[in-house]
Amino acid sequence: MTTSCFSFTPLNNSTYKVVQDDSLNELPFIYVKVYPTLLVLIDTGCGPNHAKDPSVEEKSIRRHIETNLEKEGKLKYVDAETNETKNKHWLVFITHTHYDHIGGLFEFADDSSIFISGYSQEYILKDLGCNSLCCAFNIPTPKFTVSHWLEQNEHLTFDGVDLHLEALITPGHTPDEIALYDSEEHVFYAGDSLYEVLPIYIIETSNMIEYIESIDMMLKFVRDKNKELEPLGVRVTTASGHITDSADTENLIIETQECFWDTLKGKAVLTEQKVMRGKNLLIYMNEANNVGFMCIDTKLEEAKKHFGFEWNLPAPVSA
Repeated sequence: MTTSCFSFTPLNNSTYKVVQDDSLNELPFIYVKVYPTLLVLIDTGCGPNHAKDPSVEEKSIRRHIETNLEKEGKLKYVDAETNETKNKHWLVFITHTHYDHIGGLFEFADDSSIFISGYSQEYILKDLGCNSLCCAFNIPTPKFTVSHWLEQNEHLTFDGVDLHLEALITPGHTPDEIALYDSEEHVFYAGDSLYEVLPIYIIETSNMIEYIESIDMMLKFVRDKNKELEPLGVRVTTASGHITDSADTENLIIETQECFWDTLKGKAVLTEQKVMRGKNLLIYMNEANNVGFMCIDTKLEEAKKHFGFEWNLPAPVSA
């Protein structure tokens, strides 16, 4: 049996969850949704040079997924017109271009269709090595061509195939953050805008003001979907870029929203203060310790002043 730095498990009837056991301790969640002639990939992990155990045989995200799909008879299809057996075409959606989400993108760059937020194209087209933090972690910045710039509330199709996916533009954690809603499975792919246990990062290219606007928009969107789903007795669940793969989305957004405002008011619990990449970081969690934020102090101060809250941040700590 081939050893691998990836897992491969079902998330729902059409989708698999892949987790990379990486040397950077990100443990990114990657998702693969299977269609009759297409494969949708949501994010690509840290890349093949960052297996936690360098002795594993399989470090390629694409090869790992295709091997597992081949075993289940889901990698290929028979063309109805030519009767030829063909590999399904890859569509790659990037929730945002941080290193742990695009590290494996080069494996798909030559023959796949790549979808990225159209909200802040300059962020991607100019100095992606710095903005993605690839340079900071010595990860090669993948070269790729964007096939399609996503728009707000775009209902996604490809070559006449309805993907049953809707794109939401959700800047805040990064300018290019997106979420995807799968109306077939009632799953909200939140990227790094929402997850449990670990704090949401508000770092160099983050914007707390845009973040709360995105959170408010996501809450309205999910509440509307839950009302539509009420007769079916189901609710929207969240599959995030880390940690979380089945949380009730509406409840998670409300908890995150409440923690955000408590953080800005100085009411959240300061659990840790540290220096990272020369920046002073403050980690605030809610009382249940299941939702929180890790903020660069200048980002928090900017948002605090913008919303009119007056209290003093803790003094910076030494590295």
